Amino acid sequence: MSKAVRFLVAPVLALAFLAGLVPGFRPLHVEAASCVRISGGHFDAPGNDNLAANLNGEYIRIHNYCGTARYLTGWRVTDYGSLHTYYFRSGFRIGAYVTVTLYSGRGTNTSTRLYWGRTYGAVWNNTPPERAYLRNQYRTVVSSWSPY
Repeated sequence: MSKAVRFLVAPVLALAFLAGLVPGFRPLHVEAASCVRISGGHFDAPGNDNLAANLNGEYIRIHNYCGTARYLTGWRVTDYGSLHTYYFRSGFRIGAYVTVTLYSGRGTNTSTRLYWGRTYGAVWNNTPPERAYLRNQYRTVVSSWSPY
């Protein structure tokens, strides 16, 4: 095969592979953007943020914008600087179009309310550059949010 023919055929074959037109070859599925994202929250609890009685005044909300439920096994939430990390329990599932609230303090976990379990000390600073980060099982940031 001459160089000119290879020069013309190679790009056409590459495009055919990428488009999935070649039998037996399927391109890898890549999820463009996560449909599970932080939708809001409240970093500044009323009163002293560090006291156990006030910790649930700090929270973030995570919403599933997908039409199907998603498993968050291996996912985590971190603050700016990753000083605090919340790990979703194995098998945790967020339903389609459901919002889950993650509180800093203690309580009983449900399908829509999760608790960090802290008894003292705020998770979120009340000033910039504080930010909440939602990371997938590969530690990739899929969403972040800040009121500042």
